[in-house]
Amino acid sequence: MARNSEILAISLMMLAVIRASDPDPLQDFCVADLEAGITVNGYSGRDPQTVTAEDFSFSGLAVAANLTGNPVDAAPTFGFVKDWPALNALGLSLVRLDLNPGGVIMPHTHNLATEILFVLEGEIYTGFVANSDNPQHPNKLFAKVVKKGEAFIFPRGLLHFQLNNGTVPAASINVLNSQNPGIQLMSISLFGTGIDSKVLEKSFFLPPDSVANISAVLSQFVDIFH
Repeated sequence: MARNSEILAISLMMLAVIRASDPDPLQDFCVADLEAGITVNGYSGRDPQTVTAEDFSFSGLAVAANLTGNPVDAAPTFGFVKDWPALNALGLSLVRLDLNPGGVIMPHTHNLATEILFVLEGEIYTGFVANSDNPQHPNKLFAKVVKKGEAFIFPRGLLHFQLNNGTVPAASINVLNSQNPGIQLMSISLFGTGIDSKVLEKSFFLPPDSVANISAVLSQFVDIFH
């Protein structure tokens, strides 16, 4: 009996891991009622009788981001469920990236989604760093210049980045397989959120004044992409 209980417990844990992604929808659509707030997985849905074709259309990515005064010369424009309620329960979201020459989308992760980048204009140097299961071997970088009409994929949860190394503005449309992919900008998460400076000094082999200076700068930009 005890053995059967162990097998059942292990089976349930494996099932939980397998299902650890956006759940399949149980109806044709579930346009989010944003005023109702988030439930366990997404938002409550509006009455289907009140939904129109306009709810399934989204023009928020049609115009390039205004990069005037932007310190990194690049910015995302989001098409997440908060921006496009029809995405609710469909396990998808969109992002448009605009980068001036020299512009950077800081290294970041999406812990809840795999992402595909499709270049609309210009060219973008982009890539990701794979995990390493051997502390004796370094993490491996997979990166290249992706040109107009080409695509690149970032596996779920891996650190990735974008840089416009060209001479003209670049833009991409990115698709993620979650309505809430999660975003963590590495530099701001480490230096802009109040982590004890001793952690950063030891981790990056930096003197206290360098950590203080970097933290002072990055703490101003905790909402840079919001």
